Amino acid sequence: MQLLLAISPPSIRCSNRLYFMLRQVIRGARWHQHVAPRTPSAPSSPLRRAFSVVAPRSLHYGGPNDKIRFYEQDTRGSKKRRQVDPDSEENVERKEVEGELARLESELQELQEGPYGPNSQFIRELPEKERAIALEALQKYEAEHGNEELEIGLEQVFDDELDQMLKAEFEGLAKEEENWDLTEKDDTSAKELVRRPYEVVMADPESHSYVEKFNTCLKRIADDNSNERLGSELWKWYRRCKQMVPGFLGAIPEEATALLWYAQTGNQARHTQATHIQILAEDAMSVGKSLSTPHLLSYIESLRRTGKTKEALDQWEAHQTGLSQHKKDLEAYWKLGVRLFAAVGDPQRAQDIALAFLTNDKSREPRILLPVITAWGQQPGKKAEIKAWALYLQLKTFLENTLTMEDYDNVSIGLLKAGRPNLAVAVFKDMMVTGQDLANDSTSLYKAAVGMVGNLQALSISERDVNKVSLSTLTVLPRRFQNRFFYASWMKKLIGMGEVDSASLVIELMYERGVKPDSKHLNGIIAAWLRDGNSDSQEKAERLGWSMVQQRIDNVWRRNNSTGDSPQLSVGPDNDSPRIPKWMQREIPPANIETFSILLLHYTRRSDDGMIKYLVKCLGDAQVKPNSYFMNHLLYAELRKQDIRSLWTKFQTMSASIQPDLETFACLWDCGKLQYDRGRTAFVADFPSARVLFAEMMQWYSGLPPRDRTTAQGEFSKQFYDQIIRCFCFCKDLHGTLVALYSLRAIFGFSPDDVTARLIILQVARMAGVPSDTPKRRLRRLSSTPKSKENISHVKRLVEILSERKVSALQARGLTLETLEPQEREQYQLDIMADLLRVIMGRATAGSNKVEDQIASAAVEMGVSEIDLGSSLEDNDVLL
Repeated sequence: MQLLLAISPPSIRCSNRLYFMLRQVIRGARWHQHVAPRTPSAPSSPLRRAFSVVAPRSLHYGGPNDKIRFYEQDTRGSKKRRQVDPDSEENVERKEVEGELARLESELQELQEGPYGPNSQFIRELPEKERAIALEALQKYEAEHGNEELEIGLEQVFDDELDQMLKAEFEGLAKEEENWDLTEKDDTSAKELVRRPYEVVMADPESHSYVEKFNTCLKRIADDNSNERLGSELWKWYRRCKQMVPGFLGAIPEEATALLWYAQTGNQARHTQATHIQILAEDAMSVGKSLSTPHLLSYIESLRRTGKTKEALDQWEAHQTGLSQHKKDLEAYWKLGVRLFAAVGDPQRAQDIALAFLTNDKSREPRILLPVITAWGQQPGKKAEIKAWALYLQLKTFLENTLTMEDYDNVSIGLLKAGRPNLAVAVFKDMMVTGQDLANDSTSLYKAAVGMVGNLQALSISERDVNKVSLSTLTVLPRRFQNRFFYASWMKKLIGMGEVDSASLVIELMYERGVKPDSKHLNGIIAAWLRDGNSDSQEKAERLGWSMVQQRIDNVWRRNNSTGDSPQLSVGPDNDSPRIPKWMQREIPPANIETFSILLLHYTRRSDDGMIKYLVKCLGDAQVKPNSYFMNHLLYAELRKQDIRSLWTKFQTMSASIQPDLETFACLWDCGKLQYDRGRTAFVADFPSARVLFAEMMQWYSGLPPRDRTTAQGEFSKQFYDQIIRCFCFCKDLHGTLVALYSLRAIFGFSPDDVTARLIILQVARMAGVPSDTPKRRLRRLSSTPKSKENISHVKRLVEILSERKVSALQARGLTLETLEPQEREQYQLDIMADLLRVIMGRATAGSNKVEDQIASAAVEMGVSEIDLGSSLEDNDVLL
């Protein structure tokens, strides 16, 4: 890079061009005149270049108005130059130094006047009346002592003439603001007096700012314990203090530990909460601190939640002597022990503790037996099954009529997962007959079996009696429950609770009980597995679904090929017959259209075109007639790809044999949004116009039975209404928009709102501001131009004028907009939008009669000629 120096008098420019060094070299060259020049034999400076020239500062270039300009260029031959100022950096530094010197001089002046000088901060901050008194005293002192540079103190400023109370007040202010006579040691002790009991105090608190951050978070939690975010922030500073501050764990007071523990038991993730509690407990024990009973129980419970059951049980037994002596927490301690022994596979010990716990105090919670029942169900053998059922009967007797649906669900799901479906279905049966059929309740069956009369006592139920009367007798299912509807209701409940695997076990139980499931049972499980999103669940759902498809195709092959001449087809994602899940190694029901629809929805969401085509082929092989649900998802699959031609072709082909529904036309109007939007590239000549599509929908609606019409009216949504109006606006069809507004209001009961008004205003503004031959790539940019914004403001003003005239007409009739009924207000909004459209159409077409003829023609084309389309502009006296 080169640096050029140009010297320009007012009228003449020097023609000589001097090459200079870089800006840094020139800055150093300025001091060249202050040092001794080098001798020729001395080595040249490494910063100098062969072509560099230094102009002495003492050169005289002529008149006083001559200017020196410095330029930079990258190379010698470069023609691009940049003017630079080599002194700019020094000027900035000089200004900073001058500012600092001015600040120091000001501070020095204040120091010379003393802390109580007339211009000192202390005097300026006094109230006006007290400042006047203090200034008077200072003037009196200065008059008596002259300008002696003595240290001015309170004893010198105030004399006997001043009020002693004012003097004491000044002394207090001086101590507070200026720390007048306090030493550093006294200041530290004052701070210690105001510290909260939960604050952590270190020997050297100023060396670690993390401790102060931690104390600040503790204070915020103590003041506002409802803030959930403070828990994670406090944990962050706790970890940093533990890592960076030596001796921090030992300095934490008990109050801080309680707040920290409380903050970590808030609304956090269950695993995160348990992990934090374990860390807190282990940190406290590592420095020799003992945990309180609630904290210790919480620590043991966190170990159990994280799967460290054996370690939790060791801690429970190690602290048994100390914890069992606290009566306040005794119940929580024994409940925790029951859950721990049940979790480690020792249900007998858990049962002994639970029954002893309940025997000593009748008011204690009998639900402590719930985990024990599940633990017995997980043990192998007939004896364990008998113990589980006897304990369940005892639980029902303890709770009597207070057994909730949640209790039944916990027992039945636990037994299902434990591999005891016969016991589980008996529990579900008890839930179904609660309050309705007491004769078939399990406790009533037990009393009848053992010949007991009177009230049943929980402790009188014995495993020996259960074994003697046979468990099958006690768990018998009434004949009216031996059907698919009973099991379907159980499966529906389990699926609703998210227990899909448990619902699949009910299918196995149905086979064992001789009740063959149908396609609806399995379709519900397939759909629930696919909603789960887990890869394992999706794999099981696909295998089960394709197994049902295979069963359907096999049935068709056997029916049509009794001689066996044709080869049997096999289906599956990989053209191999899929494995039937292990728990379904039985003949399964064939697939129906719902099965195909569930699989189709799954593959369309994954955009798996290959599997979609293969599924459609299998639908033909299975000779299953598709329904509107299947057709709609095929159309939506094409819509996701924005393949308008394929979508319209499939609709025309399939609608010849399939009755569309409202969702079908919603898909078509979504497609129309792509087709009619001139700002997009998608366009298909075969796709119908908005008027033709509207006529197609009205023809479908008019052909529905009355009941289906009512259903369609209930399913018609505001989003669907906005999409139809949006499509007409994209088409710039003012006549069609007006007809659609009136017909949708008459048929489906929807009226324009702010969203509708905005769509129509933009439509009118675009028609006025965008030429018809504008390229598509420019349409979207034109919507934000000043001209377009101006057009939109004009249309909005026109709407305001129309609204004002409507309000005036209402007032003439003695009405106001607020007093209108909801239906009248909707009609009012519709009339304003219709008047706007009629005004715009009237300006584009000479004569209102011609406008009304065009509107009537559009209504005929759209298939709603019988709809009342409002009155003309002349009838409404709206002529703008």
